[in-house]
Amino acid sequence: MATITFLHFGIQNRGKNMELLIAGLIIFFGIHLMPASSSLRSSLLSKLGEKGYKAVFALISLAGMVLIVLGKGAADFIEIYEPPAWGMHVTGLLMLFALLAMVSFIIKSRLRKITPHPMLWGVSFWATGHLVANGDLASLLLFGSFLLYSQLTIITANRRGARVSDEKISLMQDGVALVVAALAYFGLMMFHASFTGISLIS
Repeated sequence: MATITFLHFGIQNRGKNMELLIAGLIIFFGIHLMPASSSLRSSLLSKLGEKGYKAVFALISLAGMVLIVLGKGAADFIEIYEPPAWGMHVTGLLMLFALLAMVSFIIKSRLRKITPHPMLWGVSFWATGHLVANGDLASLLLFGSFLLYSQLTIITANRRGARVSDEKISLMQDGVALVVAALAYFGLMMFHASFTGISLIS
């Protein structure tokens, strides 16, 4: 009886520790999915104005992200599957692709001639890489949510007619994007332990 009570208490605590992460995910993705509802967006724009709408959008997104970070740090480790031994190597490769794609969203490169969604593909690579390397419930919720959201957004945007860029892009722009991505990758390797507690350098 005492054992059953203890297990029940442990499960309840684990659920509570997940609540912060789940709340953050709901807030963050809820505000990002809202533009899909044109009527709601139009109503808010008419009441708040474009600047007010963007300010509220940014603040709610930030609040959601803060809850996600705090919730992930506080969540108990509940293993769902055991990551493969080669998972970290795949994650490293996917993170390089992720950073290059994300940088190409800011610095135009020829990647924009391959996909009109470099940022969303960057998020997809980032999330997939971390799902390969992490098998706990909190990671599954976090990275799985971002992967699902980014892929659904890509599909929706493509159905609405998103097209790759036909703008002329120089080799210099490609080179700058590659260098910035490489520097970001190096910085991530060096300082990953500072903000996640997990060192990528043995």
